[in-house]
Amino acid sequence: MHCTNRRPLPRNTALRLPASRSPTWVLAETATSAVFSLLSMLVIGRVIGPEATGTGMVAIAAFMLLDVAGATLFTDAVVQHPRLTPQHAGSALIGATLVGCAAALILAAGAPFLASSADAPAVTALALTLAPLLPLSAFSGCASGLVLRQQRFKLLAARVLLGQPLALAVGLGLAAQGYGPWAMIGNQVIATITSFLLMAFLGRFAARPAIDRASLAALWPIAGPQVLAVFVMVGRYRLFLLALGLVTTEAVLAVCHFAFRMLDAALVMVWQATSRIAMPRLCGLQGDDHAQAEAFGDLAQLQALLGMPLAAGIALTAPDLVQALLGPAWYQTAHAAQIVGLSAVVTFIHGDTTSLFVARGKPKRNVTVAAAATIIPLTALAIFQPATPAGVALAWASQALIMPPILTWMVLREVDRPLTWLLARIAPALVATGALAATVIALELTLQLSAMAELLAAAALGASVYGAVAWMMLRGRLPRALSRRAGLVAAE
Repeated sequence: MHCTNRRPLPRNTALRLPASRSPTWVLAETATSAVFSLLSMLVIGRVIGPEATGTGMVAIAAFMLLDVAGATLFTDAVVQHPRLTPQHAGSALIGATLVGCAAALILAAGAPFLASSADAPAVTALALTLAPLLPLSAFSGCASGLVLRQQRFKLLAARVLLGQPLALAVGLGLAAQGYGPWAMIGNQVIATITSFLLMAFLGRFAARPAIDRASLAALWPIAGPQVLAVFVMVGRYRLFLLALGLVTTEAVLAVCHFAFRMLDAALVMVWQATSRIAMPRLCGLQGDDHAQAEAFGDLAQLQALLGMPLAAGIALTAPDLVQALLGPAWYQTAHAAQIVGLSAVVTFIHGDTTSLFVARGKPKRNVTVAAAATIIPLTALAIFQPATPAGVALAWASQALIMPPILTWMVLREVDRPLTWLLARIAPALVATGALAATVIALELTLQLSAMAELLAAAALGASVYGAVAWMMLRGRLPRALSRRAGLVAAE
C-alpha cells in the first residue's frame, strides 16, 4: 500500500534573510555598529596608546562637529514631508553636498589653528586628510533620509555590516605598523567612503539633479530647526571634548573620551536605531493622534528594552572591561564609565522625543532641548573645573539627571497620556534591568575570577536573566514596535 499523504519536501531550504523593510535589519545594524565602534576604539587605542589617541581625537572631534551640518541638514525633512517630489529630493541632495563642501573648507582652513590650540602639530595633517570626506558624508546623510522614507532598512544596515569591519581592519593594520593617530583617521576614511558608495550606487531614489528654491523653502521649516537641534545635540559632546582638551592634558582627555565612548558606542546606536524606526512610522501617522500616541508608546518600550540593560551592564562591568581590553594604564576610565553609565539609565524613560516632535511639526522644541542638554554639562565643567576623569564624568552626567523628568512631562502632554501609561509601557525594561543588575552584582561578589573570565560570565549570565525576565514581562511576545505590519500601516 502506498501512502498518499506525504508532504512534498521544499525545493529550497536555504536560509532566507529578512525582507528589506523588516525592522530586524535595524537591530542587526545596531548590534554590529555597537560592537565594532567599541572594538575600534578599544583595540586601536590600546595599540597606539593614550597620547596618540588623544591627538587623533582632536582631529576626529573637529571633523564630526562640522559633519553634523551637511549630513543631517535635510535628512529628517525629506522623511517628514508628506508629498515629496524628485525636485525636493534633488534640491536636498545638492544643497547638503554644498554645505559639506563649505564645511571641508572650514576644516582645512582651521587645521593649523586647531593644532596650535591643542599643542599637537600632527593635528594639521590629520584634519586636512579628513576634510575631503565632508562632502561625501553630507551626500550620504541626505540620501539615507530618502532611503529611510522608503523604510529600506536593509540598505541602511549594509553601511555598517560592510563598512565597519573594513574600517576596523584598516585601522588595526595602520596601528600595527606604528602609524599612531593615523590609524584612527584610516578607520574614519573607510567608514565614510563605504557609506557614500552604497548610497550613491544602490540608493535608487527619484531625484532631479537641480536646485529648486521653492523645494528648499518647503523643506526648510523642518530642516532649519532640526539641523540646529541635531547640530547642538550631536555637537555638544564634541564641544565638551574640545573644551576639555583646552583645560587638561591629552592623557586625561583620552581617558575621559574612552569612558564616554564605552557607553556612547552602544547607546548612540540604540538611539539611532529606534529613531530610524520611529521617524518614518510616526511621520506616516500624521493626522491620527491616537494611533500616533500608541505607536510612540510601543517605540518607547523598545528603546527602553534596548538601552537600559546596555547602560546598566556597561556601568556594572566597566572595571573588568577596562582591565581586560585596555590594561592597567587606563584604569581611571572604569570609574568615569560607571558614573555616566548609571546616569544614562534614566534617559530611556521618556522615549524618542526627537522623532515625536518632528512628526508633530514642532522641531523647534528639539532646539530648546538640545541647547539645554549642551549648556548644563558645560556649566558644570566651568563651575567645578574637575581635575580627574571621575569629576569630568560627573559634570557630563549632570544633563542626565536634570533633563529626563522635564522631557517626560513634555512627552506626556504631547500624546495626552498619564504617567502610568508610560510606566506600564517601559515596565518590562525596568524590571528586567533590575534583575540583570542584581545578578551581575551577586556574581561579582561571589566569584573571584580574572577580569576577562568575570566579564564573560557577567555578560552571559546577565543577558540570560535579562532576556528571560523581559520575555516573561512581554508575555512571550516580541515588542510591538518590531512588527513589520505596524511599519507598513504607517507607510500607507
